[in-house]
Amino acid sequence: CLVVLLRSGFCKIFLRFFIMDKNRAYHMALLSERAYLPLKAFQKLHTDRRFNFHSVFYNQFYTVWTATELIFVFRGTEITDFADIKADLKFRLVPVESDGEAGKVHRGFKKSLDMIWEAISEDMERLAEGRTVIFTGHSLGAAVATLAFSRHDDYSAQLYTFGSPRVGNSDYAAVLNFKHGERIFRFRNHNDIVTRHPMSFWSYRHVGMCFYFGGDGTCVTNPSFWHRLKQFFSGMIEGVLDKKIDSLADHSVTNYVRLTRELE
Repeated sequence: CLVVLLRSGFCKIFLRFFIMDKNRAYHMALLSERAYLPLKAFQKLHTDRRFNFHSVFYNQFYTVWTATELIFVFRGTEITDFADIKADLKFRLVPVESDGEAGKVHRGFKKSLDMIWEAISEDMERLAEGRTVIFTGHSLGAAVATLAFSRHDDYSAQLYTFGSPRVGNSDYAAVLNFKHGERIFRFRNHNDIVTRHPMSFWSYRHVGMCFYFGGDGTCVTNPSFWHRLKQFFSGMIEGVLDKKIDSLADHSVTNYVRLTRELE
């Protein structure tokens, strides 16, 4: 009964009252970009050594902490890594397993989280006390971050994602939005192709507040379908004129870093 009520749109009222920290958004985008770096390159940027690196098969993430924050930043899809691509393609929906969740989620993304959940839990138990827990990532990393945030199921945690695909069905999205929607900050750059998959045709839905960057870099919160449609066609036309694929270029994590840095 609750899920039906939430799916009807009732939960939307809980998404209206939020404060998005623009400096934090930029910092999370920057960390999401750095998550792609090899360990030695990451170490050079974090000389205080207040981080852990975890790698389980094709799943990598960094745990970074300060005096006030504990951040889990997940590495995104690497197009040269077949295992990453294979995880993206496993889009059959499977049930969630934790008591705090509902609905079904992407099989490949869930498998990625399952493989690293023990490492996440160990860092959480050791470092979370007295710190705000934040999950973040780009692309595949954003999907895993969303599932980790959902499974963690804590009312003080936050989620920042960049270029995230859809990760679960309408039941999953409805319950997650109802419980935590005001602390989910999902950034989409213009025609970013990854954000449009897996398609809603297969019952997939996005979660949280959407911060949409238009072709001119202007950010709109929860844009209408018609606004996005207009932006889509203008972007594709510009891409043709510039001889590039607009939807692929818009997915670059570097663009998300630039756009969040320029937020007004």
